Amino acid sequence: MKEIGFFDYFVGSLTVLPWAVVIWKAYQPKKGWQEVLGILLALFFGWLSTDLILRLHPILWPEADFTPKKKVSMLTQTAHLAFIQAGITEETFKIFFIMILSFVLGYDKKTKTFSPNVVLFGSFVAMGFSFIENTHYIAREPEEKKLDLFFARTIHSSNIHLLINLCFAFFLLKSNQQSEFAGKRLYIIFGFILSVLQHGVVDFLLIPGSTIGLWIATSLFVGIWVWVVNDWRTFVVEEKNLVIAESDFTTE
Repeated sequence: MKEIGFFDYFVGSLTVLPWAVVIWKAYQPKKGWQEVLGILLALFFGWLSTDLILRLHPILWPEADFTPKKKVSMLTQTAHLAFIQAGITEETFKIFFIMILSFVLGYDKKTKTFSPNVVLFGSFVAMGFSFIENTHYIAREPEEKKLDLFFARTIHSSNIHLLINLCFAFFLLKSNQQSEFAGKRLYIIFGFILSVLQHGVVDFLLIPGSTIGLWIATSLFVGIWVWVVNDWRTFVVEEKNLVIAESDFTTE
């Protein structure tokens, strides 16, 4: 395997930079220590998730090429890669770290509610993960194909990782509306299941490399973006405006 150098990491960072700017500008963090620390830890945990998966992959699936005695259909191979190796594995690691950050830096123990800054944690864990994953994919690609893969990983891979983990973060915020612990837990579990399904369906469409699959996956991106933007207005913009209004009222 080709050794990954500084330039490879630089190119990999460019695949997530546009999305990082979008989230930063949209959220407009106060630059308080919790938000800045949370973003840095999220990037680190995203990197750690990828590194752990890369190390565990040959142990969990030593024969990922599906060449046992019994023949396996292409559909089965694709479904296994999309939903098991990618969907369940990657989302389990990412969401595990998102939950840690959310409970440590984004959870109010008195009101038992999550803060809107959990969307920052979800977003930057996803981007830390995509940064390392994209770097590995681009580094091992032949020179003549690197540019095409760069755009593909920027537009599709980084995009979908961000959208999936944003959706999960919004389920954390939606759980605030539940007064009982069982209701909150149900929202979080459903958010995890949805993340796995979203990841699996997109990869199932993209792995074969067909044009129709690419267009369907792109349509799915657009649909999830509409969902995310609507939730962003409700659970981030309105919530932050409410906090500002309350703080202004108490200082008068």
